[in-house]
Amino acid sequence: MHKILTTEKFDNNEHTAPAQVDKTTNHLVAVDLGSNSFHIIIAREQDGCLQIMYRHKCAVELAAGLDEQNRLSALAMDKAMACLREFNVSLSQLPSCAIRIVATHALRKAKNIDDFIHKAQQVLPYPIDVISGGLEAELIYQGVAHTQALNEQTLIIDIGGGSTELVIGSGFTSNITDSLEMGCISFQRQFFLCGEITHNKIYAAKQYSLTQLATISDKYQQHNWQVTLGTSGSIKVISRVMLELYGDDEISTKRLNELTDKLVSWQHCDNIPLRSVEPKRRPLLAGAVAILASCFQCLSLTQMNFSAGGVREGVLYQLSESRTDIDTRERTVQSLIKLHHIDENFSQRVLLQLRDFKNKLANTSAQLSSNEFQLLQWAVQLHEIGITINSKKRQLHGAYIIEYSELPGFSEQEQQIMTQLIANHRGKIQCSVQCSDDEPFPLLINKRWLLLIQLLRLAILLTQGRLPQKITPSKLTYQNNTLCLTLSKQDDLVSQLDSEIQKQRAAGLNINITFI
Repeated sequence: MHKILTTEKFDNNEHTAPAQVDKTTNHLVAVDLGSNSFHIIIAREQDGCLQIMYRHKCAVELAAGLDEQNRLSALAMDKAMACLREFNVSLSQLPSCAIRIVATHALRKAKNIDDFIHKAQQVLPYPIDVISGGLEAELIYQGVAHTQALNEQTLIIDIGGGSTELVIGSGFTSNITDSLEMGCISFQRQFFLCGEITHNKIYAAKQYSLTQLATISDKYQQHNWQVTLGTSGSIKVISRVMLELYGDDEISTKRLNELTDKLVSWQHCDNIPLRSVEPKRRPLLAGAVAILASCFQCLSLTQMNFSAGGVREGVLYQLSESRTDIDTRERTVQSLIKLHHIDENFSQRVLLQLRDFKNKLANTSAQLSSNEFQLLQWAVQLHEIGITINSKKRQLHGAYIIEYSELPGFSEQEQQIMTQLIANHRGKIQCSVQCSDDEPFPLLINKRWLLLIQLLRLAILLTQGRLPQKITPSKLTYQNNTLCLTLSKQDDLVSQLDSEIQKQRAAGLNINITFI
């Protein structure tokens, strides 16, 4: 049974103590004691959506502290206790909360787990639930499902410090879950202990991985999944490497093979020249790549994208009362609308204009897919979000809110597109994504994003004033990569549309507007 725990102190010798979540609880807390890092997330429910208040991670490297008898060293325990003291300081400032602490592979393996639990209760006096590999896989799935819409059958792979979890499911329901004893830290100790990277070492690591995967491959091959996602710090690092090397973060068979060759050519983890890999992560990269490449080979994968969900998000949503009968993204959008008091009536009128555009572009090369129109719909609903800061440069304020907000349900790419649509719904058009500390490598906006920006801007311009009105009659076509709009002459629109033509053409966009 899953144990839902409140902030009542733990003062006996049992590892877990079940309790019910108090309906008056203000905050939800998930703590993940992983094999590589410890994580804490503090959230509160706001308008049916979780609002993340605080995140913190400590690189404890607990799995590296296991000796040959699977006993945690005193040094590893001291490092873990220092982190838990930090977590307890964060919790001490909360008036009330529901908390669940889960521990994964390293503590499942530790022979002296009782010693660890006893020490941990002295600094963080709440029960610790040491979960099975199967439950860990299920929590990973729920974490992804609540942070990214899983509308199709999806395979999720999570490479941790000591174990690798695999799950297949759709929506909020997982079908099969597995946990294998191979991880980036255990592989670093087993195959790359001195940091040396050779063809033979990579080959040995992959062969071990393939042996582990062979025990479950037939079962997985019987399921037809349409989407493959990777979670965890290891796959996040690999996706960042792909972004640095290739300009986007997609992980593919070809790219993994090329990265493997580069690792061998660099010969040692200290020689890895990639800016996207932190120094402390470099000794773990070869092992993570070997495991992931083996998953691609054994399960006949061709490509994968990174998802930010994981165990801690799964724990958090188990504590919450968030609905699972509606699309997570829609729940997020509705929460933002309420939080920022957005004019929904105006947004709905803009959306009607966009639906008219969509119908007119049907059966042309500019025909919008259901996913593209869905993104446009959400952008319309949120395009005025920046007004809550200041109406001047509202598009930039709004883009900032979207870019740096937790948006449960939205993938990283969907959040990027939403940010760019809102940033460019008025004013000067920027055709590239600005760099940040987390994304040091610039991303270019592709042609389809630009088409969405064009349509959004025109729909807003044609939706005049705040009073109800009919859709502005128009003819819209797309020929020779040019958007062509024809409408009856309206004096109050001519100057605005002339200015819009200049702005779009200055950004390299092809548009013609004629009046009849």
